[in-house]
Formats: sequence, C-alpha cells, structure tokens
Amino acid sequence: ENEFSAQITEEKCDNVTYLQFLKSLLRKFGKILIVIDGAGYHFEKKHVQKFYSENQHRLKYIQLPAYSPELNPIEQTWKKIKKFLAISPWGNGTEFEMKLVEALKRTLKN
Repeated sequence: ENEFSAQITEEKCDNVTYLQFLKSLLRKFGKILIVIDGAGYHFEKKHVQKFYSENQHRLKYIQLPAYSPELNPIEQTWKKIKKFLAISPWGNGTEFEMKLVEALKRTLKN
C-alpha cells in the first residue's frame, strides 16, 4: 500500500529535524521509499549519509533532478494551497492559519 507522509514543523528544517522525520517513518512503516530534492540537509555527511548507510536494508531514496518542481509532490501541493489562499479572504494571522489548514485538508483529500 502506498501512503504519502509529511511533517509540519515550526522548527528550521535541517539534518536534525530531517533525521527525526526519517526515524518516525521507519518506526511507523518499517521500510520506506522517500523522494527527496536537493536540499543540503538531505545529504549531510556526518549524520544523514551515515543513517542512510546504516538503514539501507529498510530505507531507499530517490533524488529528484535539480530544478524540477513539476516532479516534486510538495511543490505541487504548495501550488494548490497558494491558489486556494489567493481566492480565500482572511483578515488576520489566526484567520490565515485556519484557511491554511483548510487548504491543506482539501489538497490532501484530492
């Protein structure tokens, strides 16, 4: 069975948060295939590359080509969310967050 998973965080994305995400996926699914872009933290040598190597029997990854947003699922999701937010009125930060959550739910349903 295929499943799309994502993590929302207010923390800066770096090798620490990325490794936490990978570990949570491995705990949940046992074996995973992930699609990654060229973000530097996806290839950080001291921790991430070591983690890939140590878990190669249950973790596979596919790296997207550079400058290929049309292939990146998160870029397509952001495109839909931005379009929804552009036509949805909101007056303050709280309303914006509510509209953003609504947009995420709509996007993930489709």
